[in-house]
Amino acid sequence: MSVPHRAAEPEEALRASTSLLGRLREANVLGVVSSTEHGGAYEANDAFLDLIGYSRDDLAAGRISYRSITAPQWAGRDRHALEQMRRTGAFRPYDKEYVHRDGHRVPVLVGGAVIDWNPLRWVTFVVDLTARQHAERERAELLAGERAARDEARSAGERLAFLMRAGALVAATRDRDELLDQVTQLVVPSLADYCMVFLPTPDGKLRVSALTHADPALTGKLAELREHPVPATGPLMSQRAYTTGTTQLVRHVAAELPSWATVDPDATEIVASVHPRSALATPLLAGQRTLGVMVMYRGADRPRFASADAEVVEEIARRLAVGLANADTFAREHAIAETLQRAILPDTLPRIPGLDLAVRYLPATQGANVGGDWYDAFPLPDGGVALVTGDVAGHSIGSASVMGQVRSMLRAYAIDNPHPGSVLRRTNAALARLLPDTLASAVYAVLDLSTGHLSYANAGHPPPIVVTGTGRADYLDDTTGTMLGASADTTFATGLRALSPGTGLLCYTDGLIEDRDRDLAKGLALLAGTLRLSAPFSAEQMCAAAEASLLGAAHRADDVCLLAARLTT
Repeated sequence: MSVPHRAAEPEEALRASTSLLGRLREANVLGVVSSTEHGGAYEANDAFLDLIGYSRDDLAAGRISYRSITAPQWAGRDRHALEQMRRTGAFRPYDKEYVHRDGHRVPVLVGGAVIDWNPLRWVTFVVDLTARQHAERERAELLAGERAARDEARSAGERLAFLMRAGALVAATRDRDELLDQVTQLVVPSLADYCMVFLPTPDGKLRVSALTHADPALTGKLAELREHPVPATGPLMSQRAYTTGTTQLVRHVAAELPSWATVDPDATEIVASVHPRSALATPLLAGQRTLGVMVMYRGADRPRFASADAEVVEEIARRLAVGLANADTFAREHAIAETLQRAILPDTLPRIPGLDLAVRYLPATQGANVGGDWYDAFPLPDGGVALVTGDVAGHSIGSASVMGQVRSMLRAYAIDNPHPGSVLRRTNAALARLLPDTLASAVYAVLDLSTGHLSYANAGHPPPIVVTGTGRADYLDDTTGTMLGASADTTFATGLRALSPGTGLLCYTDGLIEDRDRDLAKGLALLAGTLRLSAPFSAEQMCAAAEASLLGAAHRADDVCLLAARLTT
């Protein structure tokens, strides 16, 4: 037998092999076994013995050999490895399976090297691959699951994106009619060919309050259903959903048409004309209350509604119900706050010769953001006229109530001593002590009609603007101080301006000049430009011009007070 390495430096090969065996034993992370040319094992570490399920007694008794621990199908591969070792002094690692003593096979990575040439002895090291193979199986299973999940995720992702849009829409809309219209437009044609929302009426019926069809021409036809409210109880799917509080899935709408004929024969033709095939009706639930029913229909060109569709529709209905409940709450709070605000503001303006007065109170059109803004005008004991606008921080029913108290304080101090700086100083001190959690801005001015002299003081409020008959507009921004209630010891400077006949003064609150789309500087510039172009005009025309230019018909997120005064003589 030719053994090239045995002839070439055998001592060096022996030293290298012995060193390798020592390092493998020290590492103790591999199974290591030393074998003879006949395959018998004469030395092994604990890791190898544990791997094949044998003991040191088995090793000492010679019961461990390749024949006893190697699966039969690997015999040829082992012989090939031994031939390679004889030629090169080592064999490259390869995968194989050892048979454990209790019968199960242990997958391993096997490598080896010669320890001695005469007699031939070698060391075999093995790495347990059980964990790796388990990980590979798990990875294969995960990949398969991922492929399946990816297909499901496409539709699930679309449903999630749809629900996110629905949630954002509900969160951003507080007007119930607008909310209903936008939701029906959202689901058509994404989920249905057409959609209707039934809401209860005071007389106990269900009436179509919003509807959308993918074909605009048929939307008009469906709109005729608004004139056909149905009883809240009955055989129709909308009635069943409303009374039971559960979703109704109808895969064959044609079978329900006779029920329509029983409930409302005139409506049967309308429903049949849009050719429904399948439908879903789900209640709009807010706690224990049913606020209405949302009904969706599909025609013959689309798959029939299924249970998976019902889950999505129920989630949309849940979000819509929350939006409707919130819209109703905001509407009630808005109405209460606006009623309180109007009750506290002056009912009428004083009639003062030589002075043209006009006011506006414009409540916020969204939510309960009203309460806190006020205007006032009243004659003073010395013959002057007090002009006031103010704004209590916050927007709530509580703000409207506090505003009434602040307005009364300022009035009382003005009648006692009308000097603007003194009135704001005393009002601020009282506010800081009596209502320590309250902040308010205010402009207080006194107009002497006999001389045209205007004295004024400002507590953190937008500056009044003076407009002459020639179209010059100037802001009275030289006396701005801190807000009322910020510090009990604050003092306020008093400014002076001489007004000639025909000159107008406009006081206002910040809702006029500032909103989410326009900052303060742009609002001030727009107001000044508007009043310059509109001069000369009456006090009423000043208010109308400011409202039209800066507010228009857009929704208002804040309430607005305007107070205009114009010297006529």
